[in-house]
This record gives sequence, C-alpha cells and structure tokens, in this order.
Amino acid sequence: MRISRNNCLQYETIAPFISLIIYSFLLSSCIAKTVEKPESKNAIIAEKKPALDSSRFDIKKFEANAYKQKLFKENFKKPGFDAQYEEELTDDRTVRQWTVFPEQEKEDTQEYAEEITKKWNPFVIRKKYDYKGQLRRWSTTFRQESINKSYEYDESGKIIKITNYEEKFKHSFADIREFLLKAKGIDIYDTRQAIARRVNHRYEDPTQVYYDIYVLDKKDEKNDYRIVMFDDTLQIKEYRNENKSK
Repeated sequence: MRISRNNCLQYETIAPFISLIIYSFLLSSCIAKTVEKPESKNAIIAEKKPALDSSRFDIKKFEANAYKQKLFKENFKKPGFDAQYEEELTDDRTVRQWTVFPEQEKEDTQEYAEEITKKWNPFVIRKKYDYKGQLRRWSTTFRQESINKSYEYDESGKIIKITNYEEKFKHSFADIREFLLKAKGIDIYDTRQAIARRVNHRYEDPTQVYYDIYVLDKKDEKNDYRIVMFDDTLQIKEYRNENKSK
C-alpha cells in the first residue's frame, strides 16, 4: 500500500491540532486536581461507612438466654429491672449483654447494650442498640477510656455523628505500644505484662499529658515498677520500688 504525498501533507497539517487538543485536556485535568481542597490531618469523612460490626442485637436470643436465670424469670419485663446475660466464646472473648426494662408506655425507648472483651486484653468494644435491635452507637475503650473514634447511627443505619478522641493527642496507645516494644520489650496490649492509662489533667497544656504504665513482674510483684512517658516528647521516666528514677 502506497501513501501519496498529499495524504502526508494533510496529516502534517492536522497532527498539531490533535496534539493541542490532547494537551489542553491534560492541562485542564491537572488544574482541576490542584484546586481541590486538601484534606486536613484530622479530617473525618462521615459519608464513608467504617468497617465495623453492624450486626443487629438478637433480642429473642438474649431474652431466651436470660430467662434461664431465676432472677430474670421472677422479674421479666418489670419496669426498672436490669436484665443481663454473659457468654464466653471459644476464642477467649466474653460478650456481656444487658438492658433495663422501661415503663410500658415507653417501650420504644428501651435500649440494649453489649460489651465485648478478650482475656488479657485492655480493649473493650461497646455497642448500643435501640428497642428494635438496630445498632445506634459503636465505640472502643482502652480499659475505661474512650479511644479512636465512636460512631452514632440513625434508624436507617447511616452515620450521623463521629467523635474523634485522638485528635488532641500527639501519640496514641498504638504509638506507645510500638515504642515500648522496641525500647524495653513491654507489650501494653497484654495486661499480664503491663497496665497502662493515659493521664490528661490539663487539656490546654500538652506537656501535662502522659502515659502511666505499671510494669508487672510475673515472678515477684516486688519487682513491679512504673513508667511515665510524656505524650509530647516520648521522654521516659522509671520509678522503682526503691524510689529511684531514670
């Protein structure tokens, strides 16, 4: 197949226009991306549903299990009665469920609660359900302290509120755990090794925020000692029983 000189001239004339169109399209795409508002470090996007366990509360199963208890039989659905049920799972987790029966005319205000704990683990998953068994709140605590983010839902399961408990702190429990594992081989996620808490006396002064950690000795509790690690600098101070600090 032969290409005539005229065809070559036509191609040479059209090619610059095609290149100009492609360049303009790419340039406009780049400009569009640069004008997008950058997401801040602590930004929370409520539209994205987190990967949480959003299963419903099985009310019938809860009542059937709780009804086996003598106290529950005697007080079944009496206003103000606190019904509880606890189950130990095969993976060392314990699920504790409870509810308080409301006045009869306020049945739609009844709520169910659930806590999931694991042996030797400081984390507690807490869930709250409405009278239909629909998930309305999901949160995590490190022992008794709220951490990470909590999520609240409406009746349709849509997130209506997210609370970020970490944005005012420089380091998280995960950061402290990683630091101590490397520095001293201590795992604060194992309550057989250490009991940790975060102390925040003055919210406006970051130097007053610190992690208080009691390191446990398996063989002799006399060897237990205390570590204080400051949130802003990760500086470590050790307090031994003989009142010596490092």
